[in-house]
Amino acid sequence: MMDTTQYRPTKAIIDLSAIEYNTRKIVESYPEYKYYIGVIKANAYGFGALDVIPALLEGGINYLAVSLTEEALAIRKIYKDIPLMLLVPSEPEALEICAKNDICATVAVKEQAIEAAGINGLKVFIRANGGRDLFGGPMNREGFEEIYSILKNGKCALTGIFLHNYLPEDKDVTAAEYAVFEEMVSSINLSSLDIVSTSNSLSLPRFPKKQYCNACRIGNMIYGIENADLGLKDTFLLTTEVKQVVTLNKGQAIAYGGAYTAGEDDEKIAVLPIGYGDGFYKANAGRDIFINDKRYKLLTVTMDITLAKVDKAVSTGDEAVLIAGNRHLDEIAEATHSVAEEELCMLGDRVRKIYLKKGTVISK
Repeated sequence: MMDTTQYRPTKAIIDLSAIEYNTRKIVESYPEYKYYIGVIKANAYGFGALDVIPALLEGGINYLAVSLTEEALAIRKIYKDIPLMLLVPSEPEALEICAKNDICATVAVKEQAIEAAGINGLKVFIRANGGRDLFGGPMNREGFEEIYSILKNGKCALTGIFLHNYLPEDKDVTAAEYAVFEEMVSSINLSSLDIVSTSNSLSLPRFPKKQYCNACRIGNMIYGIENADLGLKDTFLLTTEVKQVVTLNKGQAIAYGGAYTAGEDDEKIAVLPIGYGDGFYKANAGRDIFINDKRYKLLTVTMDITLAKVDKAVSTGDEAVLIAGNRHLDEIAEATHSVAEEELCMLGDRVRKIYLKKGTVISK
Protein backbone atom coordinates (compact mmCIF):
# COMPACT_ATOMS: atom_id res chain seq x y z
CA MET A 1 0.00 0.00 0.00
CA MET A 2 1.21 3.52 -0.82
CA ASP A 3 2.76 5.50 2.03
CA THR A 4 0.27 8.34 2.59
CA THR A 5 2.22 10.01 5.37
CA GLN A 6 5.53 10.83 3.71
CA TYR A 7 4.68 14.24 2.23
CA ARG A 8 1.59 15.28 4.14
CA PRO A 9 2.29 17.74 6.98
CA THR A 10 -0.37 16.27 9.28
CA LYS A 11 1.27 14.58 12.26
CA ALA A 12 0.83 13.45 15.84
CA ILE A 13 3.75 14.43 18.06
CA ILE A 14 4.22 12.11 21.03
CA ASP A 15 6.60 12.96 23.86
CA LEU A 16 8.01 9.72 25.28
CA SER A 17 9.99 11.58 27.94
CA ALA A 18 6.76 13.10 29.23
CA ILE A 19 5.12 9.66 29.30
CA GLU A 20 8.07 8.26 31.25
CA TYR A 21 7.95 11.24 33.63
CA ASN A 22 4.20 10.81 34.20
CA THR A 23 4.61 7.09 34.86
CA ARG A 24 7.40 7.61 37.38
CA LYS A 25 5.46 10.43 39.07
CA ILE A 26 2.40 8.18 39.51
CA VAL A 27 4.44 5.26 40.85
CA GLU A 28 6.26 7.52 43.30
CA SER A 29 3.01 9.20 44.38
CA TYR A 30 1.33 5.85 45.13
CA PRO A 31 4.17 3.66 46.45
CA GLU A 32 2.02 1.16 48.37
CA TYR A 33 1.39 -1.19 45.46
CA LYS A 34 3.35 -4.24 44.37
CA TYR A 35 2.12 -4.19 40.77
CA TYR A 36 1.77 -1.16 38.52
CA ILE A 37 -0.21 -2.32 35.52
CA GLY A 38 0.23 -0.12 32.45
CA VAL A 39 -2.93 -0.14 30.34
CA ILE A 40 -2.02 -0.01 26.65
CA LYS A 41 -5.26 -1.17 25.05
CA ALA A 42 -6.35 0.32 21.71
CA ASN A 43 -2.72 0.67 20.65
CA ALA A 44 -1.89 2.56 23.86
CA TYR A 45 -4.85 4.92 23.46
CA GLY A 46 -3.69 5.64 19.92
CA PHE A 47 -0.14 6.56 20.96
CA GLY A 48 1.41 3.37 19.57
CA ALA A 49 1.87 0.56 22.07
CA LEU A 50 5.21 -0.82 20.92
CA ASP A 51 6.72 2.67 20.86
CA VAL A 52 5.34 3.62 24.26
CA ILE A 53 6.19 0.46 26.22
CA PRO A 54 9.89 1.31 26.81
CA ALA A 55 8.90 4.62 28.43
CA LEU A 56 6.41 2.82 30.69
CA LEU A 57 8.94 0.23 31.80
CA GLU A 58 11.55 2.90 32.48
CA GLY A 59 8.97 4.78 34.55
CA GLY A 60 8.21 1.81 36.79
CA ILE A 61 5.46 -0.22 35.12
CA ASN A 62 5.93 -3.93 35.82
CA TYR A 63 2.80 -5.41 34.23
CA LEU A 64 0.92 -4.65 31.00
CA ALA A 65 -2.79 -4.86 30.16
CA VAL A 66 -4.61 -4.86 26.83
CA SER A 67 -8.12 -5.73 25.69
CA LEU A 68 -7.62 -8.05 22.72
CA THR A 69 -5.73 -11.30 22.28
CA GLU A 70 -4.36 -9.88 19.03
CA GLU A 71 -2.91 -6.89 20.90
CA ALA A 72 -1.31 -9.17 23.46
CA LEU A 73 0.26 -11.43 20.84
CA ALA A 74 1.82 -8.46 19.02
CA ILE A 75 3.40 -7.33 22.29
CA ARG A 76 4.52 -10.81 23.28
CA LYS A 77 6.51 -11.14 20.03
CA ILE A 78 8.76 -8.32 21.23
CA TYR A 79 8.49 -8.46 25.02
CA LYS A 80 8.92 -12.08 26.04
CA ASP A 81 9.02 -11.72 29.82
CA ILE A 82 6.79 -8.82 30.92
CA PRO A 83 3.59 -10.09 32.60
CA LEU A 84 0.66 -9.43 30.29
CA MET A 85 -3.08 -9.61 30.92
CA LEU A 86 -6.33 -9.22 29.01
CA LEU A 87 -8.91 -6.88 30.50
CA VAL A 88 -11.70 -8.26 28.29
CA PRO A 89 -12.87 -11.89 28.18
CA SER A 90 -11.50 -13.45 25.00
CA GLU A 91 -13.12 -15.91 22.63
CA PRO A 92 -12.87 -19.56 23.75
CA GLU A 93 -10.74 -20.48 20.73
CA ALA A 94 -8.11 -17.95 21.85
CA LEU A 95 -7.55 -19.46 25.30
CA GLU A 96 -5.07 -22.12 24.16
CA ILE A 97 -3.07 -19.40 22.37
CA CYS A 98 -3.07 -17.32 25.56
CA ALA A 99 -1.76 -20.24 27.59
CA LYS A 100 0.96 -20.98 25.04
CA ASN A 101 2.11 -17.32 25.04
CA ASP A 102 1.89 -16.71 28.80
CA ILE A 103 -0.98 -14.22 28.44
CA CYS A 104 -3.39 -13.98 31.38
CA ALA A 105 -6.97 -14.37 30.24
CA THR A 106 -10.01 -12.84 31.95
CA VAL A 107 -13.43 -14.27 32.74
CA ALA A 108 -16.53 -12.52 34.00
CA VAL A 109 -19.29 -15.16 33.99
CA LYS A 110 -19.68 -18.87 34.73
CA GLU A 111 -19.64 -20.01 31.10
CA GLN A 112 -16.32 -18.26 30.49
CA ALA A 113 -14.89 -19.75 33.68
CA ILE A 114 -15.79 -23.27 32.54
CA GLU A 115 -14.00 -22.72 29.22
CA ALA A 116 -10.90 -21.32 30.92
CA ALA A 117 -10.78 -24.01 33.60
CA GLY A 118 -10.28 -26.67 30.94
CA ILE A 119 -7.06 -25.14 29.59
CA ASN A 120 -3.96 -26.55 31.25
CA GLY A 121 -1.64 -23.85 32.59
CA LEU A 122 -3.77 -20.90 31.46
CA LYS A 123 -3.39 -17.95 33.82
CA VAL A 124 -6.76 -16.36 34.59
CA PHE A 125 -8.19 -13.23 36.17
CA ILE A 126 -11.76 -12.86 37.41
CA ARG A 127 -13.33 -9.58 36.33
CA ALA A 128 -15.58 -8.74 39.27
CA ASN A 129 -18.86 -6.88 38.87
CA GLY A 130 -19.43 -4.10 41.39
CA GLY A 131 -22.77 -3.23 39.79
CA ARG A 132 -22.02 -1.58 36.45
CA ASP A 133 -19.58 -3.89 34.73
CA LEU A 134 -19.96 -4.25 30.97
CA PHE A 135 -19.84 -8.04 31.15
CA GLY A 136 -22.49 -8.46 33.82
CA GLY A 137 -20.84 -10.94 36.15
CA PRO A 138 -22.57 -12.07 39.35
CA MET A 139 -23.10 -9.50 42.10
CA ASN A 140 -23.69 -11.94 44.94
CA ARG A 141 -21.35 -14.09 46.97
CA GLU A 142 -22.83 -17.39 45.82
CA GLY A 143 -22.44 -16.59 42.12
CA PHE A 144 -18.94 -15.24 42.53
CA GLU A 145 -17.81 -18.18 44.63
CA GLU A 146 -19.07 -20.54 41.94
CA ILE A 147 -16.79 -18.92 39.38
CA TYR A 148 -13.92 -18.87 41.86
CA SER A 149 -14.40 -22.58 42.64
CA ILE A 150 -14.54 -23.57 38.96
CA LEU A 151 -11.22 -21.87 38.32
CA LYS A 152 -9.49 -23.02 41.52
CA ASN A 153 -10.42 -26.64 40.80
CA GLY A 154 -9.68 -26.53 37.09
CA LYS A 155 -6.56 -27.09 35.03
CA CYS A 156 -5.91 -23.34 34.81
CA ALA A 157 -4.03 -21.13 37.28
CA LEU A 158 -6.16 -18.47 38.99
CA THR A 159 -3.87 -15.44 39.08
CA GLY A 160 -6.04 -12.65 40.41
CA ILE A 161 -9.21 -10.60 40.61
CA PHE A 162 -9.86 -7.07 39.44
CA LEU A 163 -12.70 -4.60 39.81
CA HIS A 164 -13.32 -1.76 37.36
CA ASN A 165 -14.84 1.48 38.68
CA TYR A 166 -17.19 3.18 36.25
CA LEU A 167 -17.96 6.46 38.00
CA PRO A 168 -15.18 7.24 40.51
CA GLU A 169 -16.17 10.92 40.44
CA ASP A 170 -19.24 9.88 42.46
CA LYS A 171 -18.06 8.70 45.86
CA ASP A 172 -21.38 7.08 46.74
CA VAL A 173 -21.51 5.02 43.55
CA THR A 174 -17.92 3.86 43.95
CA ALA A 175 -18.34 3.10 47.65
CA ALA A 176 -21.31 0.92 46.70
CA GLU A 177 -19.18 -0.91 44.11
CA TYR A 178 -16.52 -1.59 46.72
CA ALA A 179 -19.19 -2.83 49.15
CA VAL A 180 -20.56 -5.27 46.57
CA PHE A 181 -17.05 -6.50 45.81
CA GLU A 182 -16.12 -6.97 49.43
CA GLU A 183 -19.29 -8.95 50.13
CA MET A 184 -18.68 -11.19 47.11
CA VAL A 185 -15.13 -12.07 48.18
CA SER A 186 -15.77 -12.13 51.94
CA SER A 187 -15.19 -15.89 52.28
CA ILE A 188 -12.14 -15.94 49.98
CA ASN A 189 -8.58 -15.58 51.20
CA LEU A 190 -7.49 -12.81 48.86
CA SER A 191 -3.92 -13.00 50.08
CA SER A 192 -3.67 -16.42 48.41
CA LEU A 193 -3.97 -14.71 45.02
CA ASP A 194 -1.03 -13.09 43.30
CA ILE A 195 -2.96 -9.98 42.27
CA VAL A 196 -6.00 -8.12 43.58
CA SER A 197 -6.67 -4.84 41.78
CA THR A 198 -9.49 -2.48 42.68
CA SER A 199 -7.78 0.77 41.62
CA ASN A 200 -7.61 2.38 38.20
CA SER A 201 -6.61 5.81 36.88
CA LEU A 202 -9.84 7.46 37.94
CA SER A 203 -10.24 5.85 41.36
CA LEU A 204 -6.54 5.90 42.32
CA PRO A 205 -6.39 9.63 43.20
CA ARG A 206 -9.88 9.71 44.71
CA PHE A 207 -9.95 6.73 47.10
CA PRO A 208 -7.40 5.41 49.58
CA LYS A 209 -5.78 2.08 48.84
CA LYS A 210 -7.74 -0.91 50.07
CA GLN A 211 -5.75 -3.17 52.37
CA TYR A 212 -6.38 -6.21 50.18
CA CYS A 213 -5.42 -4.39 46.95
CA ASN A 214 -1.82 -4.84 45.76
CA ALA A 215 -2.10 -3.67 42.14
CA CYS A 216 -3.29 -0.54 40.38
CA ARG A 217 -4.19 -0.30 36.70
CA ILE A 218 -2.90 2.94 35.19
CA GLY A 219 -4.25 4.02 31.82
CA ASN A 220 -5.15 7.57 30.88
CA MET A 221 -3.13 9.04 33.77
CA ILE A 222 0.06 7.86 32.06
CA TYR A 223 -0.80 9.93 29.03
CA GLY A 224 -1.73 12.94 31.14
CA ILE A 225 -5.41 12.74 30.23
CA GLU A 226 -6.49 12.31 33.85
CA ASN A 227 -4.14 14.77 35.54
CA ALA A 228 -5.07 14.05 39.16
CA ASP A 229 -3.34 17.22 40.36
CA LEU A 230 0.04 15.49 40.18
CA GLY A 231 1.52 17.98 37.76
CA LEU A 232 1.55 15.44 34.96
CA LYS A 233 2.92 16.58 31.62
CA ASP A 234 1.27 16.98 28.25
CA THR A 235 2.27 14.10 26.00
CA PHE A 236 0.51 14.71 22.68
CA LEU A 237 0.04 17.29 19.93
CA LEU A 238 -1.85 16.97 16.66
CA THR A 239 -0.69 19.46 14.05
CA THR A 240 -0.89 20.18 10.36
CA GLU A 241 -0.23 23.12 8.03
CA VAL A 242 -2.60 25.44 6.24
CA LYS A 243 -2.69 24.00 2.73
CA GLN A 244 -4.46 26.98 1.19
CA VAL A 245 -6.49 30.05 2.14
CA VAL A 246 -9.74 30.46 0.19
CA THR A 247 -11.51 33.82 -0.06
CA LEU A 248 -15.33 33.88 -0.08
CA ASN A 249 -17.66 36.74 -0.85
CA LYS A 250 -21.01 37.33 0.82
CA GLY A 251 -23.51 34.61 -0.03
CA GLN A 252 -20.90 32.22 -1.41
CA ALA A 253 -21.11 28.67 -0.04
CA ILE A 254 -18.37 26.11 0.32
CA ALA A 255 -18.08 22.31 0.83
CA TYR A 256 -20.64 19.51 0.63
CA GLY A 257 -24.22 20.64 1.11
CA GLY A 258 -23.09 24.23 1.39
CA ALA A 259 -21.67 23.53 4.84
CA TYR A 260 -20.78 27.20 5.27
CA THR A 261 -22.06 30.37 3.59
CA ALA A 262 -20.11 33.61 3.89
CA GLY A 263 -21.94 36.37 5.71
CA GLU A 264 -19.81 39.13 4.22
CA ASP A 265 -17.24 39.81 1.52
CA ASP A 266 -13.59 38.80 1.76
CA GLU A 267 -14.02 36.04 4.32
CA LYS A 268 -10.97 33.79 4.74
CA ILE A 269 -11.23 30.00 4.95
CA ALA A 270 -8.20 27.84 5.81
CA VAL A 271 -7.95 24.47 4.07
CA LEU A 272 -6.41 21.87 6.41
CA PRO A 273 -5.20 18.43 5.20
CA ILE A 274 -7.00 16.19 7.66
CA GLY A 275 -10.46 14.64 7.64
CA TYR A 276 -12.65 11.82 8.84
CA GLY A 277 -10.63 9.45 6.64
CA ASP A 278 -7.90 10.04 9.24
CA GLY A 279 -10.24 9.42 12.16
CA PHE A 280 -10.72 13.17 12.69
CA TYR A 281 -14.46 12.84 12.93
CA LYS A 282 -17.13 15.28 11.79
CA ALA A 283 -18.15 16.18 15.36
CA ASN A 284 -15.00 18.34 15.49
CA ALA A 285 -16.81 20.97 13.41
CA GLY A 286 -17.60 23.98 15.58
CA ARG A 287 -14.74 23.62 18.06
CA ASP A 288 -11.52 25.63 18.30
CA ILE A 289 -8.04 25.05 16.91
CA PHE A 290 -4.94 27.25 17.13
CA ILE A 291 -3.05 28.99 14.34
CA ASN A 292 -0.26 31.37 15.33
CA ASP A 293 -1.42 31.00 18.97
CA LYS A 294 -4.87 32.37 18.09
CA ARG A 295 -8.14 30.47 18.29
CA TYR A 296 -10.16 29.76 15.15
CA LYS A 297 -13.36 27.77 14.61
CA LEU A 298 -13.58 24.64 12.50
CA LEU A 299 -16.42 24.86 9.99
CA THR A 300 -16.73 21.38 8.52
CA VAL A 301 -14.86 18.08 8.23
CA THR A 302 -14.79 16.08 5.00
CA MET A 303 -13.02 12.81 4.27
CA ASP A 304 -9.64 14.40 3.55
CA ILE A 305 -10.03 18.12 4.24
CA THR A 306 -11.18 20.23 7.18
CA LEU A 307 -12.11 23.90 6.83
CA ALA A 308 -11.59 26.63 9.43
CA LYS A 309 -12.79 30.21 9.41
CA VAL A 310 -9.73 32.42 9.78
CA ASP A 311 -8.63 36.00 9.07
CA LYS A 312 -5.99 37.84 7.09
CA ALA A 313 -3.32 36.98 9.67
CA VAL A 314 -3.33 33.36 8.46
CA SER A 315 -1.23 32.33 5.46
CA THR A 316 -0.52 29.17 3.52
CA GLY A 317 2.07 27.09 5.37
CA ASP A 318 1.18 28.31 8.86
CA GLU A 319 1.09 25.59 11.51
CA ALA A 320 -2.38 24.64 12.72
CA VAL A 321 -2.56 22.93 16.11
CA LEU A 322 -5.60 20.67 16.15
CA ILE A 323 -5.01 19.13 19.58
CA ALA A 324 -2.93 21.39 21.82
CA GLY A 325 -2.26 19.14 24.81
CA ASN A 326 -4.34 17.42 27.42
CA ARG A 327 -6.43 20.30 28.74
CA HIS A 328 -7.40 21.14 25.17
CA LEU A 329 -8.54 17.51 24.92
CA ASP A 330 -10.95 18.13 27.81
CA GLU A 331 -12.33 21.13 25.95
CA ILE A 332 -12.67 19.10 22.76
CA ALA A 333 -14.48 16.31 24.57
CA GLU A 334 -17.03 18.77 25.91
CA ALA A 335 -17.50 20.40 22.50
CA THR A 336 -17.93 17.08 20.68
CA HIS A 337 -20.01 15.37 23.42
CA SER A 338 -17.35 12.71 23.67
CA VAL A 339 -14.42 11.76 25.90
CA ALA A 340 -10.78 12.75 25.57
CA GLU A 341 -9.67 9.20 24.85
CA GLU A 342 -11.95 8.92 21.81
CA GLU A 343 -10.27 11.75 19.93
CA LEU A 344 -6.88 10.01 20.30
CA CYS A 345 -8.01 6.45 19.64
CA MET A 346 -9.83 7.41 16.44
CA LEU A 347 -6.74 8.71 14.64
CA GLY A 348 -5.69 6.33 11.88
CA ASP A 349 -2.54 5.27 10.06
CA ARG A 350 -2.69 8.20 7.62
CA VAL A 351 -1.64 10.45 10.49
CA ARG A 352 2.13 10.17 10.86
CA LYS A 353 3.43 9.69 14.40
CA ILE A 354 6.55 11.59 15.46
CA TYR A 355 8.17 10.36 18.68
CA LEU A 356 10.30 12.66 20.80
CA LYS A 357 12.68 11.83 23.62
CA LYS A 358 14.28 14.71 25.50
CA GLY A 359 13.17 17.00 22.70
CA THR A 360 14.86 14.98 19.96
CA VAL A 361 13.00 13.07 17.24
CA ILE A 362 13.83 9.38 17.66
CA SER A 363 11.38 7.84 15.15
CA LYS A 364 8.74 8.83 12.65
